[in-house]
Amino acid sequence: MLVADLRIILLSVLLAVVLLLAVRPVLASAQGDVLVVTINSEISHTTEELVTRSIAEAEAGNARLIVYELNTPGGELDSVTNIMNDFNSSPIPILVWVTPAGASAWSGGTYILMASGIAAMASGTTIGSAQPVSATGEVLNESKYINALSGLMVDNARLHNRNETAAQEFVTENLNLGPDEALRLHVIEFIADSLQSLLTQLEPYSLVLSTTASGSLVWSVTPTNTLENVPHTQTFDFAGVSQATEFTYDPGISLGLLTFLSNPIISIVLFLVGLYAIIIGFKTPGFGLEIVGGLMFFLSLIGFGIIGISTAAILLFIIGIILTLIEIKTHIGVFALGGIGCIIVGSFFAFPLPGWELLSAQAVESSRETLVSVTLVMSAIFGLVVYKVAQARRMKIKTGPEQLIGSIGSAISELAPRGEVRVEGQIWRAETIGGTIKSGESVEVIRREGLILRVKPRHEN
Repeated sequence: MLVADLRIILLSVLLAVVLLLAVRPVLASAQGDVLVVTINSEISHTTEELVTRSIAEAEAGNARLIVYELNTPGGELDSVTNIMNDFNSSPIPILVWVTPAGASAWSGGTYILMASGIAAMASGTTIGSAQPVSATGEVLNESKYINALSGLMVDNARLHNRNETAAQEFVTENLNLGPDEALRLHVIEFIADSLQSLLTQLEPYSLVLSTTASGSLVWSVTPTNTLENVPHTQTFDFAGVSQATEFTYDPGISLGLLTFLSNPIISIVLFLVGLYAIIIGFKTPGFGLEIVGGLMFFLSLIGFGIIGISTAAILLFIIGIILTLIEIKTHIGVFALGGIGCIIVGSFFAFPLPGWELLSAQAVESSRETLVSVTLVMSAIFGLVVYKVAQARRMKIKTGPEQLIGSIGSAISELAPRGEVRVEGQIWRAETIGGTIKSGESVEVIRREGLILRVKPRHEN
C-alpha cells in the first residue's frame, strides 16, 4: 500500500507540474512608478519572456521607468537580440543597471546594456568580453560573426548616443570596462551603488529623442534645464523619480521554474539523475525510483526544450546509457567504462549549446568544469549502486528450501544410497547422487527434495 500511495503522489506531482507550465500566471498590475526587474542568470528564452512580460506589466500599470538589475555571463544570441528589440520598442523608458558590486554583464549582457535608454553600473562591476564563442568554447574570429555583431553593437550605441568606438571594441577586441572607465568613455550614464542613489542622480535629467541632421533618431540622457536648447520629438522627464514607489516585479512560479530548468547544468543533472534512477528503479522494483527518475527526466526535457542541445551530445548520452545497460547484463566492466566515458564527453559537448554564442569564455570554462565534475560524481554513484545490486543478486538465498544448498555436513549412518546426515546441527534423511558414503564422511548438499537431501561426498569435485 505504501508503494502504491507513493506512486499516486508522484504522478499527482507530475500532473501538477505539467499544468503549472501550461498556464501563464496572471500579471499583477504595477503598484508604483518604478518597476524593478532582476536578471541574474544566463540569458535564455526564459529571460526573453521575463522582459516581455515585465514591459507589458509596466505599461499596464503606467510605470514611468523600468530598472533591470543585471548580472549575467551572457547567453543565447536569439534571446539577446530579441531583448534588445524589446528595449528599443518599449513605450516605457528602460534603465539597465549592472549590480551588485562584483557583478558583471559580459558578452550578451553588454549588448543588452547598450540597447537600454539609460545605462548604469555599481562599483566593482564589469562589462565587455562580447566576442562570440563557438560550440567548443573558443572565441569566434570569423568575419561574418564579428562584422554582424560589432555592427549590432555599434548601431545600438549610435541610437543611444554612446561611444561607438568602445562599442565596436567590445566585440573586435574583447574590451572590458569597469564603471569609472565606462563613464569616462561615455558607455554608461551613471555610477550608483544603491537604487535610491541611482534614481536621485537621474532626477535632473530627461530621456530625449532627437533627429540628427542626417535624419536618424538618437536617444540621449540630457539635463532637463537645457531642453529648450535641444530640438526633440519625444521626452521622458524624471523629476521626482527618487520619491516614486518602487515595485519589484514578481515573475510568478511558472517563470521561476522555467528559469531554474533553463540553467544548462540543472537540466543535464536532472537528465543524468533521471535516467540512472529509471534504470535502478527497473532493476529494483517496488521502491518507486523509476517514477522519480521519470519525473526528473521529464523536467530535464523541459529544460532542453528551452535551451536546446546539440545532436552530438544527445548521441553520446544515448550511447553511454546503452553501454551502461549492456554492462548491467554482462558485468564485464569495459562497457561501464565506455558508457561513463561517452557521458562525460557528452557533457563536455553539451555546453555551450548552439545559439549560445554570446556567452563569455569564462562562463563556458566554469560551466564545463562543473558539468564534468557532476557527471563523474553521478556516474560513480550509479556504478556503486549497480555493483551493490548485482552483488546482492549473486548472494545465495538465505531463507526457504534453498537455504541448505551448498551446505557441508557429515553422514551419521552409511548412505547406500539412503541414510541420515547431520547438516547445520539438524538430522536429515539423505540420499547420495551415486556411490556409497560411509558413516562419518563429509557430505555436501546438492539439492533438497521435500524432506530428503540429495548429497555427494565432500571430496568430490
